[in-house]
Amino acid sequence: MSDYSEWHTGVEFDRDSRTWRGYIEDNEYTEKHLTDATFANKEDAAVAASDLLTRAREGTPPGEAKTSGLPRL
Repeated sequence: MSDYSEWHTGVEFDRDSRTWRGYIEDNEYTEKHLTDATFANKEDAAVAASDLLTRAREGTPPGEAKTSGLPRL
């Protein structure tokens, strides 16, 4: 399991659906996780990617629900 300290965030645009999706990726560019949701606005996708990386660094790997603590706003 990665500690996600050497990961970054990003966004990508899907031309077919005209939506944005956030992602987190390791700095070696060998592993990438996309946000579950897509967004009409690039800014919203960037926030979702940041939240995904924060949760990963706090111990909740991408694709798993947070099981303790307060919900993220």
